[in-house]
Amino acid sequence: MTDKQSKTKIRAFIAAPLPGNLKRDVDKLIVELKPLASGVTWVKAENLHFTLRFLGDIEADSVPRLRQALESGVKGFSPININLAGLGCFPNMHRPRVIWVAASGETEKMKELAGTVEAACKLAGFGPADKPFAPHLTIGRVKFPGGLAPLLEKLEGAHFETEQFVVDRIVIYKSDLTPRGPIYTSLGEVGLE
Repeated sequence: MTDKQSKTKIRAFIAAPLPGNLKRDVDKLIVELKPLASGVTWVKAENLHFTLRFLGDIEADSVPRLRQALESGVKGFSPININLAGLGCFPNMHRPRVIWVAASGETEKMKELAGTVEAACKLAGFGPADKPFAPHLTIGRVKFPGGLAPLLEKLEGAHFETEQFVVDRIVIYKSDLTPRGPIYTSLGEVGLE
């Protein structure tokens, strides 16, 4: 077996975790939306997070190098005040693939943090992100596009807003895909100062 074949691959991403009380608030919203469309896979409360950079399949031994690059990159980056407000879909309400809750508050600073994370990823040897960062919280993924009218009508008329919270750390997560949904495991975190 060659050295290249023996390297362990993991599926990974970098995210800002959501506080427990907000996970509960968003979960209540999901419980309300769930009966309106059967073709949507909803995110479990414990898995809610702001993805800053999806990495895909990476070599497990690259994680310490990545963590070090993130620590250097975010040095001096202060915590960010964010709240959740508004609902929508990617790419749009006419062709929904992802259902999300919007971030508000210091979203420009959140974009700066995502840019800093992107620069650290490049420094650690990763290629560029496959899509630009948009501050949002994914709550559902559309698997079957039929029968979504009641859900989309609810999304357009819904008012959802949370209290402000502080993004004070970023986490490198490993994602194990299982038949019951993904399981996320922290591989290391970096605090914002």
